[in-house]
Amino acid sequence: MNKAATEYPKNSRDQERLAALEADNQRLIGYIRAKTNHLLQIMGTQPLQYDELDDKTLLDLDPIGIIADSFTQILDFLNQNVNELQRAKDELEAIFDATGVGISIIDRDFNVQRCNEKQRQLLVDPNRQEIIGHNCFEIYCARESPGLGCPAMETFATGRPALVRDVKKKNKYFNVITTPFAKNEDGTVSQVIEVALDITDKKQAEPAEEQQRQSYLQEKNKLATVIESLSEGLLVINPEGQVTTCNRAAVEITGCSEATIRQQPLARLFPGLAELLADGREPAGAEFPYHHPAGEERLFSADFNRMLSPDGDFVGRVITFRDITVEKKKSQLFFRAEKLAAIGQLSAGVAHELNTPLASILGFARLLLKDDNLTAAQQERLEIIAEQTQRSSTIIKALLSFARKSHHTGRTREACDLNVIIQRAIPLLTTDLEKRRIELVQDLQPLAPVIADPGELEQVIINLVINGMQAIGQDGRIRISTNAREQKVLLVVADNGPGIPTESRPRLFDPFYSTKPVGEGTGLGLSICAGIIGELGGTIEAADAREGGAALQVTLPAEPTEALQAEHAT
Repeated sequence: MNKAATEYPKNSRDQERLAALEADNQRLIGYIRAKTNHLLQIMGTQPLQYDELDDKTLLDLDPIGIIADSFTQILDFLNQNVNELQRAKDELEAIFDATGVGISIIDRDFNVQRCNEKQRQLLVDPNRQEIIGHNCFEIYCARESPGLGCPAMETFATGRPALVRDVKKKNKYFNVITTPFAKNEDGTVSQVIEVALDITDKKQAEPAEEQQRQSYLQEKNKLATVIESLSEGLLVINPEGQVTTCNRAAVEITGCSEATIRQQPLARLFPGLAELLADGREPAGAEFPYHHPAGEERLFSADFNRMLSPDGDFVGRVITFRDITVEKKKSQLFFRAEKLAAIGQLSAGVAHELNTPLASILGFARLLLKDDNLTAAQQERLEIIAEQTQRSSTIIKALLSFARKSHHTGRTREACDLNVIIQRAIPLLTTDLEKRRIELVQDLQPLAPVIADPGELEQVIINLVINGMQAIGQDGRIRISTNAREQKVLLVVADNGPGIPTESRPRLFDPFYSTKPVGEGTGLGLSICAGIIGELGGTIEAADAREGGAALQVTLPAEPTEALQAEHAT
């Protein structure tokens, strides 16, 4: 607008033209204000008020130019996003085509909208060109309609993903999963993505895998059966010395539960064995003591095998063990019986050779003692000769008795009540007991009979009581007790004497071995007892008595009551 023309019009024609221009300016300013307010409303901003922004300021501000610049920036931003979206689309399409599983996009009419190359390789006939727009059940499954187990049907119906395993399509096996891809305005699924994972190789390998698994289980069961059927206990020990595995025999031999065995280290279960291993020793057939939970002391034998990893690293041990307590006792009894038999034969020969000259010496000594012309010194010497000859004769009689026991002469076995035999033997010892002021206590329980020679059992009882009297000397107590345990008869003769030294126990039942002073016994009493008891299938052992002193425990096999009744009936 020309300011000079407005202020100084030359004529009326110029004034009319100026008024027209002014009207056009006002109309354009109003248009700009209206369009600016419209854009501000679209952008969520309050419209411009005239008192906030007059016409001149509005024109100077140039809002249309500002908006145009904003639209230019927005357009640039949109173009940048379009480029990024295109790159993302390209990446997704590359992944879509390169993935190792078949992928399809299917609409509600079960028409294939898109599929990747892997899906074509897996399920599409190589000679078929057109796929898009055709039914998926026709192309992929060679069917005329969707099957009842179709996962796409389930996803269209429920709007949730669906999974079907081991689907067979065109002689191949698949795991198929469908998930919603697009939805209509009402929220219903309009398209789903179907992913097919080819498991044909896995499915074909399943029979071989199952066969291998069954073979493995069979071998595992065989090994478990072999381990459980072992009569020896078996332990598997880890490198830290903890028991990790045990078999049934280990539970039975140790008397501990399986849980108890597994919850403790080897050093607590078998301290003696752990000491050997700690010293680096692994001897075959290592023997070690074991305290049984029943209170008995047992003797075990163990063998070791190291377990190594494929790299040769130590990963543990396998230990097999057995209870050799009874076996050891039987071996000792057998050795003792052989030794007794040999000594018995020797004793018989020696006794017969010495008995005749000793009888002559004793006879002449007694004859000389009848001479009245002997001096006191001569008579004293002759009495010593007669006394020592008599003592030698007593020893020879014991040798002959020992030899007869070794040769089983004159033996008669029958069913015997041990309590009755004890009652019959005690009176024979009463005089010596009273002389020594020794109290004899009896604790006899009802017993099953034993098959034995009554005379031999009586001799055993007498020898055991005499052994106790000689150990006590004067003023003491001897306790005789009997009891029944399972199919066994137990006899215990205990005294409160000085006891048996530990170093003497291994030789206690050897012939001619004695811990008593010279003149107190021949050293054959316990040997004779051991021989008699061993022949009856029993055992004799030495232990410490509860009241102090020594206890000799005899165990004999009991005769079954049914067998006795049958014997009496016949």
